[in-house]
Amino acid sequence: MNINQLNKTVTIFADTGENIWTDPYVAQQMLAAHLNEQADGATRNKSFVEKSLKWLNEEFPAVDYPKILDLGCGPGIYAEKFLRAGYQVTGLDFSRTSIDYARQSAEEKGLEIDYICADYLMADWQEGRYDLIFMIYCDLGVLSHEGRKLILQKAAQALNPGGKLIFDVFTPEKYKEFTPTQTWQIEENSFWSAEPCLHLQRSKQYGRTYLDAHHLLYEQNQKTFYIWETVFTPEEVIEELRAEGFTKIEVYSNLAGDLWEADSDTACFVSAIK
Repeated sequence: MNINQLNKTVTIFADTGENIWTDPYVAQQMLAAHLNEQADGATRNKSFVEKSLKWLNEEFPAVDYPKILDLGCGPGIYAEKFLRAGYQVTGLDFSRTSIDYARQSAEEKGLEIDYICADYLMADWQEGRYDLIFMIYCDLGVLSHEGRKLILQKAAQALNPGGKLIFDVFTPEKYKEFTPTQTWQIEENSFWSAEPCLHLQRSKQYGRTYLDAHHLLYEQNQKTFYIWETVFTPEEVIEELRAEGFTKIEVYSNLAGDLWEADSDTACFVSAIK
């Protein structure tokens, strides 16, 4: 157990090598969160998902936008519904646990969805051509500035003429009452660990970026998970989009198409190159 590591200053967007999407135990907990239709865990609740899909299907129908790429597709909750609405769907996700579930679900239901298990920062998905590219539930905000820039560049390359990049982010409203915290407890069979451990949780603010750090201390080893999240004003996102060639940009309060309101804790962007 390296106690000294707990006292080190964490640089913004530091990576411990541990990841909630690839850790064998935590990834299973994330899958369960995705599949919980009553909560806004890894996927939003069922009511919002249905409202979101209704708006997307009406505004961007499959007859006009037939080919979809769902970045961070998880276990395929949106992907399956998109396919049933008439789209051709490719889903890409970093979590082997989620992709395995998505593939099995699609096979059992006779759904032809192309699922890819890969890191969307590293994979060459920009070589495909799509009419709609989605990043759903504020995925863009977990990336560093360089990571966001890369994703936007790839999306610009991968869109067909007239295609749309559609994503949402959290706004500063989400953290308007934020205060740093530091807690610890002994736990087992929890979200974070099946085995008994000392769980230290810390939160910290770096300007518009927030860190949720989890240290799991066992008798013989330890794990540390860093979860980063950046929030944005619409103007900041528009600036990043324009820097990568997106010129037609619409802003909504959420992925269900509600009109933009300044006190919304999310913002949704529909953007195109021209």
